[in-house]
Order: sequence, then C-alpha cells, then structure tokens
Amino acid sequence: MPYRSKVFYTGNGESQNLSLTFPYLDPTHIHVRLDDILQEDDTWSYVTTETIAVTVANNATIEIFRSTPYEPLVTFTNASLLNQDDQNTAALQAIYLIEELLDGQTELISDIEIISTQQSTALTFVIDGGGGEITPGEEVSLLLPFAGTILRAYILVQPSGSLVVDLRKLPVGDFPPSVANSITGATPLTLSSGVTVVDSSLSDWDTSIAINDVLTANIISVTDVERATVVVVVERA
Repeated sequence: MPYRSKVFYTGNGESQNLSLTFPYLDPTHIHVRLDDILQEDDTWSYVTTETIAVTVANNATIEIFRSTPYEPLVTFTNASLLNQDDQNTAALQAIYLIEELLDGQTELISDIEIISTQQSTALTFVIDGGGGEITPGEEVSLLLPFAGTILRAYILVQPSGSLVVDLRKLPVGDFPPSVANSITGATPLTLSSGVTVVDSSLSDWDTSIAINDVLTANIISVTDVERATVVVVVERA
C-alpha cells in the first residue's frame, strides 16, 4: 500500500541510514516507531535532511512518519504582505494534513504521543469557488456505506479567511437535506481569520452515523475564502 506521509523498513540489528520518502515542513514533524512503539527523539538522528540513522533489532519493524501540526504555521492579517514562502507554507500545511489523515494518522496529542488507527476514515468535502470567493449555501454531500462515530472535524482553506460550515445528516432515502438535518447544533464548524482549524470537542453535535446516511457540508458564511476542504474523521463501528 503506498503512503503519502510514512514509510516502513525492517531492522537488521545494526545502525541503518534510512531515506525519508516524503517531504515535510520542519524536522520536528518527523517521528519514528519501532514495532508500533513511539520512540524518543534521542533514539535516532538526522544524517541529511532526507535520511535518518537508527539502530534496530533484527527483523523489527521501523515506521518513519510525518505529523504536521494543525495549528496554523502562518497567520495572515489585512496589513500583511503575501510573500511566496508564507503562501507556500500555508498551502503545504493543508495538503500535508490531508495526506496524514488519508494515511490513518491524527494530530499530535502531546510532544511525542501520536494516535493512529486503521478503523478511522477521513471524509473529505471540497468546495471550490472557481477563482472567486465561495458562495454561502454551496454544499457537498457524501454517502456513507458504514456506521460509526464522528471524532473530529477540520477546515483547511485557501487563501486565509473566515468560514462557517454546517454539517447535515439524513438517510439516503430522505435526501436532499435542509437546516432541520443539522448535526452541529449551536456550534457549527468555524474558522476565524486563518487557514486551518480543528474541532475535536464537537460540543452539541450529533456524532452518530448509520449505514447509508448522507453527510452534507453546507457553507453558512464566508469571508475571502476561494477554496475550502472540510475533513470529517469517523471511527467505524
């Protein structure tokens, strides 16, 4: 299975120089597991920006992976200059976060603890304004062929801006949805003047998913955003 944000090797009992097969924004975003156990940073080292050195027991499984923080690495303001480096960093952070979700990873829970599960699925909704600002009321729907529980939700946008997204759920036979089908209650998914946000508390949300439910991301309000990606992480039942 090809991965976008991690690579696996097998230990030979000696020191090995192993290649990173994926890009990253900062060396602190790279981590190592040996036989599914997360390693402290002082148990391995960089040889080059694309290679690390690690000593592992013979036949042990080595997993090198990237975990990009979800807090914005770049913050734009009305008076800021939109330079190339900052725009590239913001765009790559959004892309890398999506890749990591698709690879079955979630954000750093602490400095060294990372949770990963093969039972979680990242549902991705993309709404594109076609070069202009997204219009309120635009929506994208996905049919879910499995039951589960929503764990967290993300917004990733280009360029920096503000966005409020409602999520609506109903059985496929009752499609299309209306505001009466909202699952976010009084706390819709909200991004304020940035490029990324995550909601893991899901306060007031109905997080249960039934087989053949349709989940819809509906744009409630928008400022400056021309392209939005909404990612909903669901733990399968």
